[in-house]
Amino acid sequence: MRAIFINAVDRKVEEVEIENELEAFYSKIGCDMIQVLPLGRKFLLIVDEEGKLRNWKVGFRLSNAEGIAGNGLIVCEKRNGDFAGCQLPAGLIAGMTTFLDLEKTPLPPPAFGFAAITDLSPASIEKARAEALRDLEQHR
Repeated sequence: MRAIFINAVDRKVEEVEIENELEAFYSKIGCDMIQVLPLGRKFLLIVDEEGKLRNWKVGFRLSNAEGIAGNGLIVCEKRNGDFAGCQLPAGLIAGMTTFLDLEKTPLPPPAFGFAAITDLSPASIEKARAEALRDLEQHR
């Protein structure tokens, strides 16, 4: 499928053909675990889940969003949630991309909030989510 590869190492944005397989994403991005970030509408950004925990020396930022450590892939999402090829022009994404030197300007470390979930009811999950967000804000 067609994807947009944000290559932070070589500081370029390019169209690529990639198999719609997890191992292909790992190989292209240079990671062991992916995180999928919605970009709005049907577009998804696939990045290194552990990017801030690893020793990436480069990264990127799309528009004014939070910086990402490492490389990324932009794909589309089908109605059933599967990945699909992305027809955005690479030049459009290139114009929105700022490459980052993480040795000069590191990203802030990841932050975690904690809360116990007493049971798996929607009310308990929502209560725990709110507590975790409060915990996170107190430790920033």
